[in-house]
Amino acid sequence: MGWRRVWVDVLTSKQATLLGVLARELQSTGLEVLVTCREYEYTCRALDFLGVEYVIFGRYSEGDPYDKVREDGLRVAGLAEVARGFKPEVLVAYPNPAASRVAYGVGARYVALTDSPHASLPSRLSLPLADYVVFSSCIPEGEVRRYVTPSTVLVKFRGVDEVGWLKRLEPDEGYVRSLGLKPWGYVVFRPAEELATYYRGIRLLPSEEVLSILLDLGYEVVLLPRYSRHRDLARREGVVAVEKGFSGPSLTYYARLVVTGGASIAREAALAGTPAITYTPLDLHVNRCVRDWGFPLFRATDVAELRRLAVELVNIGQVERRGYLARARELEDPVTVARSIVAQEGAAP
Repeated sequence: MGWRRVWVDVLTSKQATLLGVLARELQSTGLEVLVTCREYEYTCRALDFLGVEYVIFGRYSEGDPYDKVREDGLRVAGLAEVARGFKPEVLVAYPNPAASRVAYGVGARYVALTDSPHASLPSRLSLPLADYVVFSSCIPEGEVRRYVTPSTVLVKFRGVDEVGWLKRLEPDEGYVRSLGLKPWGYVVFRPAEELATYYRGIRLLPSEEVLSILLDLGYEVVLLPRYSRHRDLARREGVVAVEKGFSGPSLTYYARLVVTGGASIAREAALAGTPAITYTPLDLHVNRCVRDWGFPLFRATDVAELRRLAVELVNIGQVERRGYLARARELEDPVTVARSIVAQEGAAP
């Protein structure tokens, strides 16, 4: 018999989609599941899309390091109060300093998921407290092992995180049309995580310049802003800003092209057969795996390369995309692994 009271804490929209799917499956088996999240871009709205109930504690700070530490401290206090009432047996979360600290303090186990060991600050502050860490076999074990204790159980799966929801959520053409968009008549643009700690001191391609390249392609550009500073981009002619949440599997599947300064939405798109470009300066192991498996994921390291790839890939037709999503669904995923760990009280599948 596994853990009965499961706490799921969510910090980003990607986490909301993956962990929201997990929460639904755990609830369907009769477990008590508490989902908490913070106010940050599409995070709460992604849970709304899935019909998952949640409690909000804290918000993302766009301020300096002192503001971020203060906001995290306030969040710890709020999460401690909800944990007092719920009495979780286990926390399931990505590297998450606030939630992992509370779980450790109240005696709950911690099942961590990660595909970003390059994010050293949250990893250093949370993964040493993890009982289990679930991660893609694309990532060298040593990159995760350096953060954990000898007693931590490492559980690998052959796939990437995005497979977790692509197996369970279907693209919906009606949703795309409800936004006033024509299927395969638009390009999706998600700017870089410019305020992320792992980008400090790294030069990123300017969002304004990337947007100009995409507008020159002749299609509407669907903008998915990350920060308040990105709202200025929405004023450009030909830009459709989606600010009230979005269905990633639908929006990316019916796009002609997806371009991002991050990585997750590019992997999601490529796994479904939509050509995708990431211009993150980080050459991530999970991205290389997706490319090596034959999915249409590309990386641009400068403006010229981004322009060349965008012009080339935007003309790939629908016929060439067939079969990718079915192949992606044959991969392993972290939702299945985490659900098994919880159900078996820590026994890895």
